[in-house]
Amino acid sequence: MEALLTQQWIGDRGIDVRDEASLTLVREAIRALGARDELVDRAVLVASELGRNHLRHARFGEIAVRAIDRGIEIVAVDRGLGLTDVSAALDAAPRPRGSLGVGVSSVRRLASEVDIDVRLFEGTCFIARVLERDVPRRREVGVYGRPYPGEHVSGDHALFVRTDDALVLAVCDGLGHGPAARAAADAAMRYFVEHAGAAPATLLEGAHQALVGTRGVVMAALRATATELEVASVGNVDVQVVAPRSVRRFGGSSAVVGGRPGPVKPRGETAALAPDDVIVMSTDGLTSKLSIEHDYPLLRAHPVAIAQRILERFGRDNDDGLVLVAR
Repeated sequence: MEALLTQQWIGDRGIDVRDEASLTLVREAIRALGARDELVDRAVLVASELGRNHLRHARFGEIAVRAIDRGIEIVAVDRGLGLTDVSAALDAAPRPRGSLGVGVSSVRRLASEVDIDVRLFEGTCFIARVLERDVPRRREVGVYGRPYPGEHVSGDHALFVRTDDALVLAVCDGLGHGPAARAAADAAMRYFVEHAGAAPATLLEGAHQALVGTRGVVMAALRATATELEVASVGNVDVQVVAPRSVRRFGGSSAVVGGRPGPVKPRGETAALAPDDVIVMSTDGLTSKLSIEHDYPLLRAHPVAIAQRILERFGRDNDDGLVLVAR
């Protein structure tokens, strides 16, 4: 995994997970937050499960903790090969000792919300939030991506930011594939994180200016509140809002973010958003036949399981591929 991806996931606040003594430091950091005992106890269990998963299966694991409104957030990242069997790892049934994904199902049961970002051959990021029991449920996020065959990094990228009242999502596809495409995608995601409070169309216009001189990307940015969705896109990143037996698709303008100087006009749309709607964003590493509105069991799965299934079912074998799902 590129160091930059680690920084985008966790920043410089992580505790290296090298052994059981490292997990003691993580537990002490949680207790130092001064939250209620019940929250602390649950957060300690979540962090312990994630840390032990690092020690069993990953390389260069890090965990960071912080206090959030009415809860505790634990972020765990690693430089492993990526979680290849998401459904098995999330399965609530006990897993054989030592198998890949041990602890992940426990994390999902103990935490209030779990976002999971998997990049094959690069690593995995878990963001687990332990909240007071009466805090309303929000959408969870799952990302699943893989590089072009033979490459070690992907030019497809995604990140998300939570604000007080919204979930802000971005997916981009650096033109081509390999390190040069990834460099453009990294620049786009840096700009996104720094300007996530802007309206999606404004954000993409600013990203275009910031990425002049790079290879360029196609990109979609989305702001979701409890009841409304605001989308802006440039290029062919696919955005869908899916419910059983129905789908709404949002298209982009035919342009590129970055690359050559000159204005770019993102295509912007707004739409109502229902609590059970599933947001799906994907790059052109997937076929245009992507359709899951009739797969009712899949629509009820964790977002990262939905993302993996979509990529496996509709992904092309001659390009990078990435899917982001929020539900």
